[in-house]
Amino acid sequence: MDRLGWAALAAAAAMIPLFTSNTYYLYVAMSVGLLTIVTAGLNVLVGFTGQTSLGHAGLYAFGAYTAALCATRAGLGEWAAIAAAIVVTSVVGAAVAAAALRVSGPYLAMVTIAFGLIVEGVLIEWGSVTGGPGGIFNIPKPALRTHYWTVMLAAALALWLTANLRRSAWGRAFLAVKSSEVAAESLGLSSYYVRIAAFTVSAAFTGAAGALFTFLNGYISPDSFTLQTSILFLLALLFGGLGRIAGPVAGSLALTILPELLTRLLDYRLILYGALLLVSIYWLPEGVVGKVSKARRAGSRTPSPRPLPLQGRGSKTPSPQRGEGRGEGQPHGPLLTAEGVSLAFGGVTALADANVAVDGRSIHAVIGPNGAGKTTLVNVLSGYYAPDSGRLALRGRRIDGLPPYAVARLGIARTFQTAQVFGGLSARENVAVGVAGPRLGAVLGALAGTPGARAREAAIQARAQALLEALGLADVAEEPAEALAAGLRRKLEIARALATGPLLLMLDEPAAGLSPAEITALDEQLTTLRQQGGPAVILVEHHMDLVMAVSDRITVLDYGRVIADGTPDAIRRDRAVIEAYLGGAP
Repeated sequence: MDRLGWAALAAAAAMIPLFTSNTYYLYVAMSVGLLTIVTAGLNVLVGFTGQTSLGHAGLYAFGAYTAALCATRAGLGEWAAIAAAIVVTSVVGAAVAAAALRVSGPYLAMVTIAFGLIVEGVLIEWGSVTGGPGGIFNIPKPALRTHYWTVMLAAALALWLTANLRRSAWGRAFLAVKSSEVAAESLGLSSYYVRIAAFTVSAAFTGAAGALFTFLNGYISPDSFTLQTSILFLLALLFGGLGRIAGPVAGSLALTILPELLTRLLDYRLILYGALLLVSIYWLPEGVVGKVSKARRAGSRTPSPRPLPLQGRGSKTPSPQRGEGRGEGQPHGPLLTAEGVSLAFGGVTALADANVAVDGRSIHAVIGPNGAGKTTLVNVLSGYYAPDSGRLALRGRRIDGLPPYAVARLGIARTFQTAQVFGGLSARENVAVGVAGPRLGAVLGALAGTPGARAREAAIQARAQALLEALGLADVAEEPAEALAAGLRRKLEIARALATGPLLLMLDEPAAGLSPAEITALDEQLTTLRQQGGPAVILVEHHMDLVMAVSDRITVLDYGRVIADGTPDAIRRDRAVIEAYLGGAP
């Protein structure tokens, strides 16, 4: 939806009370606004991070009952009660997320369903506080028109906040975790904590809507917070469009107004919801907004948030002529050491007493036949596999046993055997995820789009653009990453890894699938990287011309064992290597 559409929608919503004082119409419009607030928050969790929740009615209840108790028992005013509801629901949401997000997929959905059912049960049974099945009465109600504008302003604010969040480093981190948790952790992002942040933001939005619902009705009871309510929230978002800023508006309008138009079919409401769910799944997988947007942009690229102006370019932007990473200034000598590393999967030995030492500012190749354990070694060094035995150290610091995101934060970046770019993000946004890494800033600043957050975002975008230019990807900066050719995806992965400023860059078969011209370009880029003070490189590769041309040292694996280690010339002449891998014509 463009700015003109948003302005027209806002104007129409603001003027409704000026044309009618009908209580029913205003109540329906406010119901749309409340559902928009809830689904905007749910969009952060489900649309951005891909985590399904069927327990948001429980969070809605926390917001509603907190506001009701603050107003009726503590005598607080409306705004103080709403603020308290947001705080309480955020804390509850963070606690639920910390427990629920240990699992994912259908298990997460089941955990959230259980949370909603527990809350509903507590509301019924804890009568001394919640009023039991009868609920809480005599909640002070503000003037209807005043409350109408409050709800509409809150709905507009919710959409604006989610749009700001989507454009920020937090929004890209949410989408990165949703697209590839493995790749996100290689950039220093903890998928677990990123998802907790998304759940907490979603809970805060839902709590605010619950509080506004309380002051709209003047009465609340457990009947308003059932599993059916959670399903309605999720269905409205699915129908409107997951991950779309306008999706909550479209879904809320449809799921609020349509049942009102079919009041004679009230008994068939669940059938209607089921039909809409089937329509959404089979014919509108991107929701109404996604369908309309796709039709408008048919034949053009997938829309992505407009990047901020690159005014941050300058002192904060590294020159693309220099090596990226922290290799420059690092002393020669062992940077990474692996001693006696062994790993077995069941009865299959993947690594057996492997020893590798990588010097700083060097290109260290790891070669061997298929199944020799090369990728397994990279996975162990980057924290994806924990070795059964052995010792790993980066600049003398033990790193074995650390999770991948912790290893990445110490300065180890990597690419993958099959390029894993973040779908749903442009090429520039992919690199921007690496630039920000775990340094996402304050989530409240990202939501509000504060001047500091915008300046930081501009600097991130500028550095991402500089890296794309340095690797010859500037022309595809705004292209969807998943639409790039295989060779460009591999270059994008390298740019994204370099964006973290690593001490050590591990490239897992970067030449696979590349044309001869692209392999020559990769050769030049690796050589330039070393000459200009880039990070040390571990190169896992089968293309022997490339390996022999750029490597300072080569380790050869066979059946998980190191059978040779030395300079390229020494490896060429090594009899064991010739027999196991190179063959008769080294």
